[in-house]
Amino acid sequence: MSFTIRPLDRATDRRGVEAIDTTFETGAVLDLVTTDRRIELVERTLDAPISKRYSIAEVFAHWATWDRGWVADDDGVRGFATVELEPWHARLVVWFLYIAPAWRRRGVGRALLAEVEAYGREAGATHVWLETSNVNVPGITAYGRLGYTLCGADRLYYGAYMPGETAIYLAKEL
Repeated sequence: MSFTIRPLDRATDRRGVEAIDTTFETGAVLDLVTTDRRIELVERTLDAPISKRYSIAEVFAHWATWDRGWVADDDGVRGFATVELEPWHARLVVWFLYIAPAWRRRGVGRALLAEVEAYGREAGATHVWLETSNVNVPGITAYGRLGYTLCGADRLYYGAYMPGETAIYLAKEL
């Protein structure tokens, strides 16, 4: 399967982006273990796998301030990434990165992040930063393979929105 990475067009790509199924399954979660000076993620196997789906509607929500995006296209949107540059500390924030289930583990995420990172370098960012949930073990594993490392966590970040989940922050120097 081949695909092309191209700029995301909010109007013409919206339907394709919103059609992506964000569901993933995991048989483990990462528990946050902290001391006064240490943060550690400890993998815990679940008794039974769980499925989780993120709301794709958030991509175009009024509060989503991303200003650049790319899609993996093969006559249809198979994945996409959106970012926002925070110039005050030279950080490129990944707002959304989703890959259609049939296209996962085929290089789509790697290609999209390569485009993100190239843009970050061109824009003067020193690093790429992202947030995900401790339940998203498949995503965290993929990010790790691509050079992203733990840079923080927040047990309170999601509140009632995603009870019991912890925000995990990952970064990669450019």
